[in-house]
Amino acid sequence: MNDRLASLRRWAWRVYNAVDYPLRQWFRLRRPGLRLRTRAEADRFTHLAAEEKVRAEAIHQRLRSAYHLEEFEHNSSPVNYRENLFYLDLLEKALDRSGAVLPQQVVAGDIGPSHWFYVQALAALLRWWRRPQGRTVALTGYEVDAYRVYGDLHSRYDYALAHMRGLAGVEYLPRGFWPQPGRFHLLTMLFPFVFERDHLAWGLPGKLFRPGELVAAAWASLQPGGVLIVVNQGLEEHRAQGEILAAQGIQAGVEFCQEPLLYAYPLDRFVWVACRGS
Repeated sequence: MNDRLASLRRWAWRVYNAVDYPLRQWFRLRRPGLRLRTRAEADRFTHLAAEEKVRAEAIHQRLRSAYHLEEFEHNSSPVNYRENLFYLDLLEKALDRSGAVLPQQVVAGDIGPSHWFYVQALAALLRWWRRPQGRTVALTGYEVDAYRVYGDLHSRYDYALAHMRGLAGVEYLPRGFWPQPGRFHLLTMLFPFVFERDHLAWGLPGKLFRPGELVAAAWASLQPGGVLIVVNQGLEEHRAQGEILAAQGIQAGVEFCQEPLLYAYPLDRFVWVACRGS
């Protein structure tokens, strides 16, 4: 009975999304000029036990200094700042463990960033990782459902631009990713859909659910020595993602679960990292 209800639900989503999604692309609703609320936070780790609090603050101080987060810290909300710390620490670990080398002028892409709440972390990583003098960054976000509207009548596009404000060399494209052979030094995929039920529940039409083709397009778009970082929510997604990568002949040499010290989610964040050979 449960299987039948699940099948009916997926059918209803397919029908609804087949109409609703094209309408969003047609109307392209936006309200430019969104400003995110900011508020200083004197002690961002009060919820942690004493020993964990000391360790979290030490990581924070190192990241803030190494990646020049002072301005972002004062121009973000406490929650968004801690989330960015979490992903900066995660992405730094992914690059450190991959053995990657980023050039002075790095070209990167982020596939499916939604409203790009973590873009400050990603841009900081690209600019400053193992390069104290900084590097030039060209970062593009590819979002296939940029015109989804939230309860405050602002779209994902509006929020992405607000999170991007002040970042040089960063652009947000309201379209899906396509193969661009040999273009990128680094590609990231944070929370790609690996199960059709989630893809449909988030409002996307069934015809766009092609997880294998998406990672294959990303892999083909990397330069020799380029890096693909994939982040999933929960162990079930992580294992399914590993099967998708393997089916495309992509060998991920690094995998880990990110410690929820800087920010805690209901589901742990798991990471796959694959480096393209010469």
